[in-house]
Formats: sequence, structure tokens, C-alpha cells
Amino acid sequence: MGKVIVEIGYRNFVLDARDAVALAEMLGSAERYEAVWHSKTDTTEAHHTYHIYTQDAPDAPTMKIISDDAYRMYKLAGKPDNN
Repeated sequence: MGKVIVEIGYRNFVLDARDAVALAEMLGSAERYEAVWHSKTDTTEAHHTYHIYTQDAPDAPTMKIISDDAYRMYKLAGKPDNN
């Protein structure tokens, strides 16, 4: 089975293609959550408001299919040594 690199935010995950499609479907039906910061004004203190709402047009995660050979080669490289 093929592998897919899924980018969500600033992180990348490797999933089987079937699982990547299921993840995209789940995210497509998810509601959005957002915390909004409001700066202090003359009449209010600084504060957050919290919001949950239906997505207008869901953003699909970025996905890139990789071959089995590429997957095995990347896997052999292991975790990067970030000095």
C-alpha cells in the first residue's frame, strides 16, 4: 500500500493512503475552533473570546504521495540530527 505525507500546520506525518483519505474526510466534517485576542480599548480590558463554528469551505491538509522505495529510503535515514 502507498504512503502519503500529510502536512497539518507546520508538522508532517506519514500515513497509509487509506488512513490519509480517512483523516481528510474527518477534518472536512470537523468544526473549527478559534481563540481571538482583543486588545484593550477605552471601554474594555484586553481579553480572549472563544469560537466554535461550521467550516465554510474546509481546508484539506496538504498531501504528497511517496513511493514504497522512497518511503524505505527515508525510513533508513531515521530521525535527523539537528545540531
